[in-house]
Amino acid sequence: MKNEFRKKAIAIREKQDYFNQCQNSILITERLLSIDCIKKADTIMLYLDFNNEVKTDKLVQNLISMGKRVVSPISVKETRELLPYEIKDLNSNIKISDYGIREPDPQTSQYIYPKEIDVVIVPAIAFDKNGFRLGYGAGFYDRFLITLRDDAITVGVAFELQVFDEIPIEDHDVKLDYIITENRTINPK
Repeated sequence: MKNEFRKKAIAIREKQDYFNQCQNSILITERLLSIDCIKKADTIMLYLDFNNEVKTDKLVQNLISMGKRVVSPISVKETRELLPYEIKDLNSNIKISDYGIREPDPQTSQYIYPKEIDVVIVPAIAFDKNGFRLGYGAGFYDRFLITLRDDAITVGVAFELQVFDEIPIEDHDVKLDYIITENRTINPK
């Protein structure tokens, strides 16, 4: 059921043209930068966008210029885990992973313990209004999110067309604190 829904959600996301992806990503970035949990956070983890995901480069640059410690995950294929590393510059300490995505280079970046992270900005293929996400199916983020401090905030970012009333969920799926789209902030308490 999840795989069928995943294919449907990917097809919907792929229909959005590049111009709209960029414009909506700017709106999402502005909305993110205006919420209290981002303003108050010292250490923020986020992904570096891939394919049709919400673009994050401007967000990274803004957070660095605000004096935030910015962290991005390295995906370890064999163990299906995320290892958070600090990024100080998108041009110097980034490499391309086995999955073809940009990641911090562990040779030039500092490892950050998950308990040091205040906010995690999470990607997904789809979200629902209850705060659940549907990822690519490997469980990297679900395993990572349970290693955070209890008071860490999790924020899903998505284009409005990725938010559904319900998505298929399982017992191990982690509920997020917020979902931000170009149109709204969802707080599914």
